[in-house]
Amino acid sequence: MDPYVIEKNSQFGRFLIASRDLKSGEYLFEDLPFAVGPKARTYCCCLECYCPVDGTASGTRCENCSWPLCNECSKLSEFSAHKRECEIFREAKCKFFNLPDANATCMQLDCITPLRVLLEREINMERWKNEVEPMEDHREKRINSNAWKEDQQNIVGYLLGPCKLGQRGITAELIHKVIGVLEVNAFEAKTINSNSVRCLFTKLAISSHSCIPNTTHAIHPSDNFRMHVRATVAIEKGSQLFSCYTYTQNGTLDRQQHLMEGKYFQCHCERCLDPTELGTHFSSMKCSSCLFGDVLSSNPLDSEANWICNKCSQENSAETIKESLKALQDEVKCTKSVEFLESSLEEYEGILNPNHYIMMSMKSSLVDAYGHLKGFQYHELPELYLRRKIDLCEDLLSILDIFEKGKSRARAMMLYELHTPMVLFAKSQFEIDNLTEEEYFKHLLRAREILNESREILEWEDESICVLKKYAKLSLEYLDKLINKA
Repeated sequence: MDPYVIEKNSQFGRFLIASRDLKSGEYLFEDLPFAVGPKARTYCCCLECYCPVDGTASGTRCENCSWPLCNECSKLSEFSAHKRECEIFREAKCKFFNLPDANATCMQLDCITPLRVLLEREINMERWKNEVEPMEDHREKRINSNAWKEDQQNIVGYLLGPCKLGQRGITAELIHKVIGVLEVNAFEAKTINSNSVRCLFTKLAISSHSCIPNTTHAIHPSDNFRMHVRATVAIEKGSQLFSCYTYTQNGTLDRQQHLMEGKYFQCHCERCLDPTELGTHFSSMKCSSCLFGDVLSSNPLDSEANWICNKCSQENSAETIKESLKALQDEVKCTKSVEFLESSLEEYEGILNPNHYIMMSMKSSLVDAYGHLKGFQYHELPELYLRRKIDLCEDLLSILDIFEKGKSRARAMMLYELHTPMVLFAKSQFEIDNLTEEEYFKHLLRAREILNESREILEWEDESICVLKKYAKLSLEYLDKLINKA
């Protein structure tokens, strides 16, 4: 029996619920994409492997249709991804118009992924009718947007005009349906060479969105972009399966804006409804009036609602809050040096809650820096910085344990970053007799437990794009040898 069933109501449309009690990490389903192709409004890329290519007259082209390919793919005797559209372009004599600037956005490629969906529909009508056609496209919300007008010209007009798809029974309404389905439901993925693409998965798109998801997915580009979906936590029978269509490490304002502009819906999950974001104060600012309170949105679902201090009731307009946040974010983006990030964290303590997403973003950058950045590599770090990295990882994990609890990829990556400074710090303390042999052994076992949890989660990833999967295995072997010597 499948671990899920599909249900439908007026609030969620189609959605998935657990058909039985599910364990944390339990495999739910796999899904092959209906189509894969370039992202909308992207750079010029090879239509076979998606690597960046020169879109000017100097760039390499397909000798059959003149559309962009990389030098390596242009020598292929047979195409995989590019095959069907190549035939369309060749038969209709649709030539690629060279870009004036190699760095310019290539709007001509906007038609590629919708075209691939339409061509797949012709040979897989059953899957189209059962899986793709029922997908939400939010036509009524998109039809008056500027994006609709651009798509009408760049995609619909081009496919029906020069490409002559009308002769194949394709209509403007159908093309707009496909564009909407892709915009609302497509997932971004990476190729084995780390180039970005979008994939249309039909099963996961049925699951409801939540900013505190209970499932995780791994896309394997080495296996035709097959997606594997698992439960991150134990899920009771009858409970909904949730995935996340936005970035969990953004505050509510940014998440709601992204979902409304990109997916055309407003999230009403438990986290979004709570001004404190489940007690984390992930979006809270410090009150400049009383200096003690946290300033929270009076209505997180209204981007224009006033923000109020929870101690002195001082009010701030939404515009004031947004301007303050933008100024802070712009300042942080200027540099990623360790010294600047550390000083900014200290400076912002009087402005932002310690758990604010801007603070957490800087802490995440510091975790990436300590142990890896030149001048701060592990062999160069004194105990003070090792301890600092441990504290930073634990701060970030305390948030991930609320927003991405259980066996999530983000937790696995942070656990991996945590284990090394734990081992090195314990080793250093033991060498100067600050730890007994028994205490040192316990620290190593704790680090191994953390690393092993990370390895178990990373095992679900495609090694072709997740180098940590390999590193976690090697690190575990090294740690086991260290423990055996202790």
